Amino acid sequence: MKVLKRYFLTAFSWIGFIGLLWSIPFFAKAGPLHADYERFVLQRLMIAKLRQYNGDGSAGMLLKELRKEARKNGIKIPAWAGNGSCKKLVGCMPEDQRRSLDQNDDLIMKASQTYCLSPALIKAVIKVESGFIEDAVSRAGAQGLMQLMPDTAKDLMIVDVFDPGINIFGGTRLLRKHIDEFGSLKRALIAYNAGPDRAKKGKRIPSETRRYIKRVIHYYRIYRKGG
Repeated sequence: MKVLKRYFLTAFSWIGFIGLLWSIPFFAKAGPLHADYERFVLQRLMIAKLRQYNGDGSAGMLLKELRKEARKNGIKIPAWAGNGSCKKLVGCMPEDQRRSLDQNDDLIMKASQTYCLSPALIKAVIKVESGFIEDAVSRAGAQGLMQLMPDTAKDLMIVDVFDPGINIFGGTRLLRKHIDEFGSLKRALIAYNAGPDRAKKGKRIPSETRRYIKRVIHYYRIYRKGG
């Protein structure tokens, strides 16, 4: 009798355990875990859209795969993530992230004063690099507002790369270093985007980096005029 009782207790314990495992996806989908995943997917869509806007030819395929992933997981795809163009990317951003643009202006100003760089230039780099998305992560692994690579962040002794202030100061410090080393804004931007080795004379500049420089200069002029 004791053996039979123990058998049933063990069986019901396993059934309960399996039932708990089966219910996890349901609760995750309805709770904070699913909300975090949805936000993560939407941010990846935003970065892909930003890359497409900046002329990255591979971004279209990435957007297609991300839309497929979103549909598979029941995530509503925003209108801006469709096949159409997104001329004003900031206008596509969630409202809470649009508000953060003004909040980051103080940090940008402090970084510009610390490293003697134009705040308009710093803001232009952030605009092109991440679209002002604080926890943006690129396919290459670049992170945060100024898209610092993990090794670069380590060299700069940055611990929390997603902290807006730390990221902005780190990226501005790196940009200042490249300007001092190469003596021109163009070569500094080449080094920032494609690595210091590419900024050396005689090195071929990738087409993606050429587009990157044009975009940064474009926004630099806009922000310098107070745009």
